Amino acid sequence: MTTQADVMGAVMGSADRQERLGVVFVHGFRSSAEMWNPLIASIEQDDGLKGVTALPFTYDTRLWQVVPVRRIPAFDTVADSLKEFLDTEAEVFDRLMLVCHSQGGLVAQRFLARMLAEGRGRDLARIRRVVLFACPNNGSQLALSLRRGLLSRNPQESQLRPLNQQIADTQRIVLRDIVNARETTARTSPIPFSVYAGETDNVVTPASALGTFPDTAVLPGGHSGIVRSPRAYSTLRRLVLTGTGIPFTTSPITGAAAEQEPVPAAPANLSSATNGPPTAPKPVEAVPESPPSVFPDTIDIVRVAEQVSDMDDPDFRRRVIGLVRSTLEPEAGFSPAFRAHPRDHLLEIVERCQTHRLRAAALAAFRDAVTVLRPDDAATATLGAMIRDPE
Repeated sequence: MTTQADVMGAVMGSADRQERLGVVFVHGFRSSAEMWNPLIASIEQDDGLKGVTALPFTYDTRLWQVVPVRRIPAFDTVADSLKEFLDTEAEVFDRLMLVCHSQGGLVAQRFLARMLAEGRGRDLARIRRVVLFACPNNGSQLALSLRRGLLSRNPQESQLRPLNQQIADTQRIVLRDIVNARETTARTSPIPFSVYAGETDNVVTPASALGTFPDTAVLPGGHSGIVRSPRAYSTLRRLVLTGTGIPFTTSPITGAAAEQEPVPAAPANLSSATNGPPTAPKPVEAVPESPPSVFPDTIDIVRVAEQVSDMDDPDFRRRVIGLVRSTLEPEAGFSPAFRAHPRDHLLEIVERCQTHRLRAAALAAFRDAVTVLRPDDAATATLGAMIRDPE
């Protein structure tokens, strides 16, 4: 288990704390920080995540309190405890990611809402993503009548019930002022949420777990098993590498090298898509050296493509999608889902290319679309060297 001394030593010994990411793990009802041990061990053993430090957060949760001088903390109390944890134990991290299971997701949302209420929206800017696993966003129906009778004095259980007004108010604030926010102010802070339901979870059904969040998916496993599945770790790893702003420096997932090849010319049917004069070239991060590959790694493509001018503009990304679609065979189709976060959307586009039935043609069409729209960018030249023409 990572201790606070380990965290401080690792971070203070780093030459550039800007490159480090603290992943804060928040457990659920009647659980503890130990539930995250398998995921934390995987992070610590992953050479591609050397810049990541696990920060398990724990709080008191139980069915009932039999000692009269103690009480079970309500969500507001736990949320304030999380705030102090981030202000103190996680103080040295310029980038944070919150990973929550079950009730922990509600605690994290309450923390965010209370921070905005205090006018501390700008202090949330270092939180680059929130991940929710099997969070009861619309409550849990499991054994509801029994729970109401036996656990009527448990403040945590009462907020796990469906149609809880305080939970609904909190999520309204989170969706409006966090998920759908456009700028960082005292009362708003745009942070992407990635929300996952368990395929066989009957404690928190998929309908409740997914709620009304825009970026959702289903993973194998039940209520607890969802965080123990291999896909949960691979999903979390992808989100760390592509959605937190940390450099892609030590990932063992290798891709195509930037070989000295000419930039492919754009197909004739794309030439009409050029709008306006060429933009000035911008610096581009080098691609890690590895043997040439017909199909470079998705993450390698994303990290270069996001450096293309205006790739953070959703309208520009839509133009790229339109050009790819028009280049592929009409019956092939190409319709990636929109993602509000620029890197998430770009990841969605490239993953659709990588899994397309005309994979090589789709990747080439993506490269050519970028070449037409931004022919003079250094990142465009790098993409041209990474992605080959279909054979």
